[in-house]
Amino acid sequence: MYKIFKIAAFLAIKIYCRKTVAIFENIPTKNLPRIIASNHPNSFFDAIVIAVHYPKPIYFLARGDAFKNPMVAKFLKALHLIPIYRLSEGKENLIKNTATFETCIELLKQNQTILIFSEGICKNEWNLRPLKKGTARLALLALNNKITNLEIQPTTINYSSFSKNPKEVSINFNLTFKPIDLPKTTEAVFYNAFNILLKQRISSTLIVEHTTNEINLFQKSNSKFSSLRKVLFAIPALVGFALNFWIYKVFKNITQHKTKNTVFYDSVLFGLLLIGYPIITLLLALAVSIVFNFKIGVLLFVIMPLSAWFYKLYKSI
Repeated sequence: MYKIFKIAAFLAIKIYCRKTVAIFENIPTKNLPRIIASNHPNSFFDAIVIAVHYPKPIYFLARGDAFKNPMVAKFLKALHLIPIYRLSEGKENLIKNTATFETCIELLKQNQTILIFSEGICKNEWNLRPLKKGTARLALLALNNKITNLEIQPTTINYSSFSKNPKEVSINFNLTFKPIDLPKTTEAVFYNAFNILLKQRISSTLIVEHTTNEINLFQKSNSKFSSLRKVLFAIPALVGFALNFWIYKVFKNITQHKTKNTVFYDSVLFGLLLIGYPIITLLLALAVSIVFNFKIGVLLFVIMPLSAWFYKLYKSI
């Protein structure tokens, strides 16, 4: 399930985002356990962006209230999600975190990779919020369980916008460090040293901005080649706009209504498009096949996403 979702998300991001760039300070080592510790500006979309660009499978710690429904919980676990409970979700649920940390330790013993958003809370902003102790706690627990080769991967996500599309995204997988190298005289000393180092490395590639709703992550090219591309892409982009805009508009209106004054805009819109767009495209292709012929239906099924990609390219030049 995870592999299928990753491939689908990879293809969808190619249309949803103008440009995404992932930079690795350390190439991930396949035979070492690793914790990806990231900032958290854009809800679950952060996890999707990281998973798509990371070469190894990732397990995610996600808010526990999403696992209330047994069927939903089974689906989320198939996507490598692990519930983590906060005090705001009920004090009685905190005891469940013991099982969560045990699961994480077993995964690390198997040299797996776990993603944690170390701020502990999400907010659409270009800034790093104070780091919680959860990441450091898991790292120390791993050391106490003799996982001495654990690596911490400080990771930074920057977005050009939290409300406009197509958007730019940069993911910096910064220089790793090993918890075994930090002082461990007391838990408090370890947690403090861990968070200081983690904050420094996340902040090293973080764009901090307080006065705008949009920033430029990558410089646009003004070369003659870019102008030529714009001319060449104009017609397929126009086809893409005509065929796909109404689908995007419907999903965007639904998302804006459902996520008003929340941080879930990109996560919900991307999710709706990821699941709903292929279904709508397939149904339209089937309808055209029945009314006209099979070849025209297949052609429409191919042209719709391809022309949407050309529209994204045209808008990106």
